[in-house]
Amino acid sequence: MQKVLITGASGFVGSRFVRRWDNDYILLTPSHSELDITDARSVDEFFLQNTPQVVIHLAAISNTGLCEQNPELSHRVNVEGAVNVASAAARYGAKMIFFSSDQVYNGNRESGPLDEDVALSPVNVYGKDKLEAEERVLAVSPTAVVLRATWMYDREREGMLTHANFVVNIVKATKERSQLVFPVREYRGITWVRDVVEYLPLTFSLPGGVYNYGAGAAMNTYEVACCYCEMLVGLHAGPVIVPDYERYPEHERNLSMNIDKIFRSSGGTIYFGSTMDGLRIFTEMEECLR
Repeated sequence: MQKVLITGASGFVGSRFVRRWDNDYILLTPSHSELDITDARSVDEFFLQNTPQVVIHLAAISNTGLCEQNPELSHRVNVEGAVNVASAAARYGAKMIFFSSDQVYNGNRESGPLDEDVALSPVNVYGKDKLEAEERVLAVSPTAVVLRATWMYDREREGMLTHANFVVNIVKATKERSQLVFPVREYRGITWVRDVVEYLPLTFSLPGGVYNYGAGAAMNTYEVACCYCEMLVGLHAGPVIVPDYERYPEHERNLSMNIDKIFRSSGGTIYFGSTMDGLRIFTEMEECLR
């Protein structure tokens, strides 16, 4: 059994990975006090003592507002922390799986699904830090696999962290008959975290490099929200989902990603459909559990 270190194991993705794969791997799930990723010596000592073969680096500050307010903290955790882990992985021969973000695309003006090699110029602190981390992680650990993840969703599950996400917010709004505002001029993939977790072990054998990792986006965020709301209640989403035509006035915000590379590189074993495909399957499965 491979020994897999998970940083951020108590988080949204990490807690679900532990639940799904606990019987298939020897999982190392240190707390912050046991492994401080911002302390290079702490990271090195942990690797020396525990000898992981694979590292899934999830620990990060992903709240974009918090990153804007605390850019030094964001850089220390999201960049320096990632580099510390990647450096130790390279020294001790561990395969590094680094979770980046579709936010690296938030300054792009191209339309349609974006490839991994498109020129990037992110406009917020989080996106800039993730892009810098990608480059520096691959510089110290060329075999590292960098996964640009989308916005993710799931329902609340006992024993696992669940933040306010796309599904949770809409389910709550339909029950309370409150309103949610979604931008019309935004395109981004939204992915069921189950799929993200299910495919993760398949990334361990990928060649080093950057991969888009998540559902495709054919519709804008407002349209997706309307369709999901109608799936839930069987009614027109108008009273609940409100369009925002004013956000992103200069150009459409396009975070949609082309996922062909990871499909080809995995021999067709890693395949994410569209955002709506994932939501339909999620909804059908949730209905069966009721």
